Amino acid sequence: MRTCCVSDKGPVRSENQDRGVAVRLKTPRCSILVVCDGMGGANSGSLASSIAAETYLDRLKRLMTAGKRQTPSLSRWMQESCAAANAAVYERGSNPAHAGMGTTLVSAVVMGRRAEIINVGDSRAYLVHGKSITQITRDHSVVAELVASGSLTPEAAAVHPNRNLITRAVGVEPAVESDMYTLRLHRGDRLLLCSDGLSNTLTETELFSYARCSRDAALVCQALIDLAVEKGARDNVTAAVAIY
Repeated sequence: MRTCCVSDKGPVRSENQDRGVAVRLKTPRCSILVVCDGMGGANSGSLASSIAAETYLDRLKRLMTAGKRQTPSLSRWMQESCAAANAAVYERGSNPAHAGMGTTLVSAVVMGRRAEIINVGDSRAYLVHGKSITQITRDHSVVAELVASGSLTPEAAAVHPNRNLITRAVGVEPAVESDMYTLRLHRGDRLLLCSDGLSNTLTETELFSYARCSRDAALVCQALIDLAVEKGARDNVTAAVAIY
């Protein structure tokens, strides 16, 4: 398993409010990817994403180390870790200086051929398998709900003025609901986790093509980021990749 994560503030934003992490554990043997996209005035967005990513990862590592290879518990541990991240961000948001801050969170844990994915917000997870790319997560956003109801086409959603309004975020409320997904990976599959700065800038064709440009996860991440910056991304851009 090859993993990497690269984040960039992009050519427009003055600060990077994304936080991305890719780590490998020896006990139990697994890979963890996390991408958080913060929101909030001043430095609150970057603070929210950093707190969420660090709290989530710390709690998950402790739960997994204590539980060893009890893989049936993995999804529950990920949800518990997301809840801990939500509590930590919400508590810091009680400070008036950071009121209303929050963040998205998408994470994948790969253990053997099994991948568990958790998601809150509109940061995404994609699976590149063979000659196709599939968006695994469902955006928690206003336009995603309109598309699901048939009120809006995917093409119209891509340019909708409210496309950045999300309906769920870590740290905004005392509790948050997360979505879970389970995948079985095959040799050569690639998992791509990204903030909306990447998915809003690159087409799925571009995501697919660049996700397959190398067997080196670091080169794949950098190629995706470089293309998004070259195309004038209007937001921070983060890509985390795992190559099975």
